Amino acid sequence: MSTADKYDQPAGDQRFLANPAALLRALRPHQWIKNGLVFLPFVFSVRVAWSLDNLEAVPDLLLRLLLVFLAFCALSSATYLLNDLMDREGDRRHPVKSHRPIASGQVSVPVALAVMATLGLGGLAVTAWLDPVLAGIGLLYLGINVAYSLGMKRLVLLDLMAVASGYVIRATAGAVAIDVTPSPWLYATTAAGALFIVLGRRYAEVRLAGDAPEEQRSVLRHYAGPFIGQLLTISATAAWLSYTLYTIEADNLPDNNSMLLTLPIVTYGLFRYLYLLNTSQDAEAPEQLIVRDPPMLLSILCWIGVSALVLLLNS
Repeated sequence: MSTADKYDQPAGDQRFLANPAALLRALRPHQWIKNGLVFLPFVFSVRVAWSLDNLEAVPDLLLRLLLVFLAFCALSSATYLLNDLMDREGDRRHPVKSHRPIASGQVSVPVALAVMATLGLGGLAVTAWLDPVLAGIGLLYLGINVAYSLGMKRLVLLDLMAVASGYVIRATAGAVAIDVTPSPWLYATTAAGALFIVLGRRYAEVRLAGDAPEEQRSVLRHYAGPFIGQLLTISATAAWLSYTLYTIEADNLPDNNSMLLTLPIVTYGLFRYLYLLNTSQDAEAPEQLIVRDPPMLLSILCWIGVSALVLLLNS
């Protein structure tokens, strides 16, 4: 019996195997930080959040956003399970990916399918309860990720856009949840920043894979050479420029352009991320860089603090 067949047996001890710690790892909770994007419209597009005359509205808005955050944690974990289920046979032949919970057999296929369905339906139920439009956004998010798992991840450039779209969808969900229309620059900045992060991950994967990037991820063979560096440079420039224009042009930000005070912090963060892409062994996982690199974490905290101070002083 092959290793691949061993863990797909419908009977015996493997049928409903699920190590709790392994199941939690399969849900990838370390990536839930990306779902924090649902709070962006609250911070940068809702003046009521910073008005002392409307403080009574803030708890309700935050509660709705918290529910959206939890719903997207469920939806994203469902897509991670689907991706690992689709890739389990190939992962078992990989020296590192073979240790993933589903590929290693610590979480059996029936259990993974059951948890995936529960999380997916549960996340959609929460969004539908909050707003029918949110349910549509949740379905769009799931549809793109299903298409990604079924084959889009092997299509050069389209794989990048599929992953980056998830960031914009999260920000859109946050805006719908609290019934506001953010500045178009918020979406432009989110999209450009997302492409920069996703391209950075591909760049790091190519760098760390050495002479055989296709063994790490089949699509990586298309990004080898100078091409990925060119894309990364373009995306970094777009992210910096779109954020700069956002601080100046967005209608809901202070008219005195004081949000430009955050630009040096963002510039440092972009440069630090580029530095880590070329030096860190954790560069394949951007969410790990945030929590493991003190300068990067400090820059993010400084950006949050300065942004909050600027908005409060101009409320």
